[in-house]
Order: sequence, then C-alpha cells, then structure tokens
Amino acid sequence: MLNVQEPRAKRPYTVELHSRAIERVINAIRGRLDESISLGEMASVAYMSRFHFNRTFRQITGIPPRRFLSALRVEAATRMLLNTDHTVTDICLDVGYSSLGTFIRRFSEVLGVSPMRLRSLRRSSTKTLLEGLETAAHDSMVDSMPAIKGRIQTPASFSGLIFVGLFPSAIPEGAPIACAINLHAGSFLIKPVPTGCYYLLALGLPTPDSVDDYFRYESALRGGGEFVHIKEGILECADITLRAPVAIDPPILLNLPSLLNKYHGTQLPS
Repeated sequence: MLNVQEPRAKRPYTVELHSRAIERVINAIRGRLDESISLGEMASVAYMSRFHFNRTFRQITGIPPRRFLSALRVEAATRMLLNTDHTVTDICLDVGYSSLGTFIRRFSEVLGVSPMRLRSLRRSSTKTLLEGLETAAHDSMVDSMPAIKGRIQTPASFSGLIFVGLFPSAIPEGAPIACAINLHAGSFLIKPVPTGCYYLLALGLPTPDSVDDYFRYESALRGGGEFVHIKEGILECADITLRAPVAIDPPILLNLPSLLNKYHGTQLPS
C-alpha cells in the first residue's frame, strides 16, 4: 500500500512572498481598471504561471482574480459617483465597462440601487437610519432558531457601526444571507439563519454623518472570514477582532442604508 502523506503547510516565508505578489497584482490592476486585463497579464505581474497564480490568488484573497477585479470596478464606480460630477456613461468607461447596460445591471445587482439612484440618495437625511437601532438589537435577542452568535472586539479608539453578515462567498458583496448591526462591540446574534454553509464577515464603520459616509469603506475595519455550517439551534462562532484593512482585502460592496432600512423598518426619503 502506498504511504500517502498529507500535504505540508506552506512555510511562512512562502506565504509572505505569495502575499506580496498578489498585493503587487492588486495595486497594478487598481491603476488599470479602464483596461481589459487578462488573467495571463495578471499572472505575469505576479511572476507566476496562470494556473499557479489563479490558485494562489484564491488562497490569499478568498475569491478568484476576475471576481476581485469586478469588485474593484464597482468600488471605484461608487467612489466616482459620490465624489465627482462625471456622467454615469463616463464612469462606466473609466472603470472598464464597454457597455452602459452591463455596467448599470452589475452595479444594481451588487448595491441594490442604480448608479443614478445612489447619487440621489446623497440628498437624504441619515438621522432616521440610526434611530431604533439599539431597540432592534435588543429585540433580536428573542430566541429564534437557527441562529449564530459570537463576540466582536474593536480597538479602544473605534466608535461607530458594527456590521456582521453571512455571505455565500468570501467577499462582503450584495445582500447578506442574514446579518446583525450593532452600535457597540461585544455580543451579536444573527437570526433567523437558513441552514447552509456561509462565510462570516464583519466590518466597523465610523459613525456616518451623511449618506456618502455609509459607502466609504476604504478605511473601514475588517474581521471574520470563518466558514460556518448552520444546521439547527444556535451556533457559537469564534471571537472576531476587527482590524485595519490591508491591500489584499477584497472590496466591501454593501448598501448599509438599505440594510438598516430592512433591519429596523425605517425608510430613506425618495
């Protein structure tokens, strides 16, 4: 009988080299979002074969290279919509889409609103979004199965919203399967949760003063990544410690105002 050995874990030095290579690729494509970038071009920046690069990128970031690139484009488009007066068509081209219809469809799928609707939200008041959040968090402690609970730790200097959500893949994108939104570190409870396997991802966003601030995720604290299997009852997950973002983190593509509306029933004005 053959003596089959378990694959050895990568040496820390190898992991560091791979992380640097992937970071180099991400920095390169951030500056070329308006171009059509092939997998082969990305691999050449990392000095890897296409197969090795594709596998390593997924190991480091949790998602495939093209999925990461697509997320970067939506992230950049969101930033341009909030910070510039460029037309939607110009922004579409600036982030690498050749079809306006495809861009609007992709943007709307991820953020739940069209590019023009996102711009119109800038005139809305954010006061009602945070009202009742403490009550909603308190009411969520009522027993309901299945559910997932845990604790969030933040730096002492942090003050703001803490979002914890379950996603089908290792990127906080689109509408979560289920989520909790708190105003303080400590315990959280997500319920009810459909049975299945999900990634548990968290972020900390400084208290927003305007709708624009709800989409400024570049400096938001990150945490989580645990792969959880929800069966029945209450699953207790490992503690999550929020940290500063790093270059290899996938973009955050959430519509927190919309999630807050659903979480405790308030509405942004039209």
